[in-house]
Amino acid sequence: MSESNIQQNISKASDEIDIFEFSLRLWKAFVSFLSGLKNLFVNIIIFLIRKSFWIAAFTIAGVIMGYVFYGVSVPSYSSLFEGNTGRIDNTIVIDHINKLNLVTGKPILLANYLDISVEQAQMIHYIRAYYGIDINRDDKPDFVDYNETYNPRDTMQARVPSHIYIKVSVYDENILPILRRGIFHYVNSNAYLQELFQIDKRQRQDLLTGIDREISKIDSLQRSRFRRETSAGRGGEINFSLSNEQRIELYYWDILSLYGQKHGIERSLEISDEIITVVHDFTPLEYEENPVRRYVVRNGAIMAVLSIFCSLIWQYRKRIWRLILEDSTNNNS
Repeated sequence: MSESNIQQNISKASDEIDIFEFSLRLWKAFVSFLSGLKNLFVNIIIFLIRKSFWIAAFTIAGVIMGYVFYGVSVPSYSSLFEGNTGRIDNTIVIDHINKLNLVTGKPILLANYLDISVEQAQMIHYIRAYYGIDINRDDKPDFVDYNETYNPRDTMQARVPSHIYIKVSVYDENILPILRRGIFHYVNSNAYLQELFQIDKRQRQDLLTGIDREISKIDSLQRSRFRRETSAGRGGEINFSLSNEQRIELYYWDILSLYGQKHGIERSLEISDEIITVVHDFTPLEYEENPVRRYVVRNGAIMAVLSIFCSLIWQYRKRIWRLILEDSTNNNS
C-alpha cells in the first residue's frame, strides 16, 4: 500500500470520528435540554404546590370581587335586526350607522341623532351594523361578519350588497322599538341616502310605466294579427298555420314575463317605503353582554396571576433587593 493511500485512509477515519463526536455531542445537548425542561416543569409544579394556599386565597378573593362588580354593574343585553336596502348600496348605509358608535357614550348627541330623549339614549350601550357574507355564490347571506374578518382578496367570500344587520346592546328591552324608529330617522335624515332612494323609486315607477306600454303594444299586435287572420279566413275555414301558432305562443310568454317583472316592481314599491326594509325586527334580548360568569372568571384569573407574581417577588425578595442596592451603588460611584 502506498503512502498516499495510507494518508487517505487515516483522513477518512478522522472524518468519521469527527462526525461521530459531533452527533454524540448533539445528542448529549438534546438530552441535557430535555432534562433541564423536566427540572423546570417539576420546579414550577413544586412552586405552585407550595404557594397553593396563596393562589387559592387570591383566586377566591377575585371570584368574590367578580360577584361584587357584577352586582353593582348595570347588565346590558344584545339584540339583532335584519334589513334590506334594495338597490341602494348597503356599504353607505352601514358606514353611516356605524358612525353612531362615536357618540354612544354621549347621550345628548346620540339623542339628537336618533330624535329620542336623553334618558332613552342613556339606555343604549352600543349600535353596530354588519355585512352578510355569501360563501356559495347564491347571493344570499350565509353568515354575519360580526368579527369583521372579510377579506376582499378572498374569492370564496363576497358581501351581499343588499342585506344589513344591526346589532345593538341596551340596558332595557322596552327601548328596542324606540331605538329602531330612531335608527330609521337617522338614516332617512341623510340627504344623500334620501336622494338615492327617491331616484331609485322614480326609476322603478318609470319602469312600471314602460312595462305597461310594452304590454299594451304586444296586446295590440296580437289582437291585430288575430283580426287579420280572422278576416282572411272569412267565407271559409280559418286555418292557423304552425308558424302562426308559434307567434301567438311567443306573444303569450312575452306578456307573461312582463307581468312577472311588473308584479315584482310593484311588490318592492309597496314593501320598501323607506331606505331600510325590515326583514326581521329586533329580536327579544338574546343574551347578556357581561354575564356573571365573565366577571367571576376574569377577576379570578387576574387575581390568580397576581398571586403567582407576588409569590415570586416574595420568594426572591432578598436577591431582588441586593440587585437594587448593587445597581444603586454602581450608579452613585
